[in-house]
Amino acid sequence: MSQRTLFPCLAVCLLVLGLGCDSASPVAPTGTLLSISASPNEIATSGTSTIRVTALKANGTPVNPGTIVRLDTTLGTIDAQVEIDDQGTATATLRGDGRIGTATVTARSGSAESATVEVAIGKTASGVSLQATPSSIPETGGTVELLALVRDDQGQPLPGSTVNFTTSLGVLTSQGGFVTTGADGAARDTLTVTESEISTLSGDQFQIGVEAGGSSSQANISIQRPPDAEFTFTRSGRTVVFQDMSTNNPTSWNWDFGDTQTSTLQNPSHTFSSDGDKVVMLTVRNAIGTDSVSQIINIPATGP
Repeated sequence: MSQRTLFPCLAVCLLVLGLGCDSASPVAPTGTLLSISASPNEIATSGTSTIRVTALKANGTPVNPGTIVRLDTTLGTIDAQVEIDDQGTATATLRGDGRIGTATVTARSGSAESATVEVAIGKTASGVSLQATPSSIPETGGTVELLALVRDDQGQPLPGSTVNFTTSLGVLTSQGGFVTTGADGAARDTLTVTESEISTLSGDQFQIGVEAGGSSSQANISIQRPPDAEFTFTRSGRTVVFQDMSTNNPTSWNWDFGDTQTSTLQNPSHTFSSDGDKVVMLTVRNAIGTDSVSQIINIPATGP
């Protein structure tokens, strides 16, 4: 074989064997200017921030697409490397890992001078509100949807914040564990209360709550029970003024004065046309049930 033929063959062999080839990832050329930014630059302990890197050559044009930029952070976690696109930019995600402090994110590529940006991790909630839907349940039990809205010190929604719902009665879907707020700063949970649990309740309401960072909020859930009818009255001659004293939130009233006359007012007055004992009955209703009570009222004679 001649020398002329040998050299091309050797070149082909070297290429096949991968010898003499630069297999390293492409990096930024000398003189490249790296810049880096973070959005947002304050996140919760489990929140995220988008890190944006720009790489421009000395003449101001983007470096070659596919150029590798290596990233590291002093706090939290981040993608180890990213590739520059044809616009000269690349993005990565910084994630909080539960620790609180300031993360310094550094971008490096080839001989280019490194660039850094700081992100505050562990931003705490300055306010949290609690909504319960519905705010009352029947004594037979039911479910309540809980909504917590977390805000920062600027009144803006705080995503990635850990929220803990609490209740003095019933069972939470979260089992009392942490729930993380979404992009809207909201966290949700469901409370289920059974009839047997309500039967142990001495009053007509119980408390729920939520905690986020150093902030907390409470609300009460009312128990809807059938009304308990009761009334008092004052008499002046044959005119009687009635006062409804029923409990458990009745929504309608029906008075029977025992002389064929009735009323649906809550606190009516009635003038009787004759004397003697009158049986007055009050019937009250709400969404849960009905109850009635009667009293005998003596109407005195007013003349001979």
